[in-house]
Amino acid sequence: MKSSDHIGIIGGGIIGISTAFYLSGLGHDNITIFEQCGIACHSSGKAGGFLARKWCDETDLRGLARASYALHMELKSEFPDLDYRCVDTFQVNTSERRSDKSDTQTPIKWVAEDHVTATKLLDTSDHTAKVSPKLLCNKLISVAKSRGVKVSISKVVDVKKSDGHVTHLLLSNDSEYVPVDILIVAAGPWTTKFIHQHFPEYQLPAPRAQTRAHSVVLRPRSSVGTECLFQYHTTTSGTVDPEIYPVADGTVYVCGEVDYVELPDNPLDIKPDSAKCDDLISQAGYAANCLSEAEVVTKQACYLPGSHDDLPIIGRVPESRNVWMATGHTFWGILNGPATGKCLAELILFGKSKTCDVAPFSPDRFL
Repeated sequence: MKSSDHIGIIGGGIIGISTAFYLSGLGHDNITIFEQCGIACHSSGKAGGFLARKWCDETDLRGLARASYALHMELKSEFPDLDYRCVDTFQVNTSERRSDKSDTQTPIKWVAEDHVTATKLLDTSDHTAKVSPKLLCNKLISVAKSRGVKVSISKVVDVKKSDGHVTHLLLSNDSEYVPVDILIVAAGPWTTKFIHQHFPEYQLPAPRAQTRAHSVVLRPRSSVGTECLFQYHTTTSGTVDPEIYPVADGTVYVCGEVDYVELPDNPLDIKPDSAKCDDLISQAGYAANCLSEAEVVTKQACYLPGSHDDLPIIGRVPESRNVWMATGHTFWGILNGPATGKCLAELILFGKSKTCDVAPFSPDRFL
């Protein structure tokens, strides 16, 4: 490709931003991100930001996750003003019934022992960390813009193609088509819909049922530690498993309740089920009393980008010569965003990914 080629990226989340960040870092600055709502307006701005070096080792994600964790640590060193914290991570088992404190002492000072039935160290700060995703996205896009990357708050509503090439994009706020030489579709859960609509020649299987994930941000009156908690809470009707992440600004992020509701066209139309958010607050309160009485800062929901086989899709769209896609990262999107973006940048600029092997995630696997 030529240095003057215009690269269009659909999607202003962690993957689209990371792709622009690494493309521009490798010297290509004629890039425009097209995002209909705003930077990190969907899952990248609502995610918890938990990072794990080894937790994907027994899966096809091993190479991608380890490479991306290393990139996160590089970003932590390069941008010390970001909220990166290496943290110990625990499993905390709780029950609605009060426990015998003498049998359930926990090393986590801010966890209440009243309803804790067991605690276990899952990983140490050598291998797990916490980042604030929206701060990270804003930093990366700020650096990319300083290198010449542009951001267009608009929705791509049509594409023009010629001989297997995408040549132009029509935007929702413009009457004229914008020329592009390369197109990257990294629009989270909307990626598959966009591919189905504009590239029907590629028979991409539909993902499994769309997963809407709920989360709350709480501000407790008392301070908490830095430990990330994976809670297993036993109720009369079964077991639920919220995740609890303290944030450097004094808030606590809690997530875990999911359901399956049709994905709206506009991220701003996503609304949470308030009752599921209330359930999260109640569940977390069994692990730490301060959370049941905390100020509720935010109740929110976002959709997990999935795929037919529950693996990421990263690579060139079959039957197209200049269209690339990246989606399907489910709940590991923040962890694997940087490596996905860097691998895409290398594939586009050099024809080969140097950061890690992304062949298992090629869109070709569905042919």
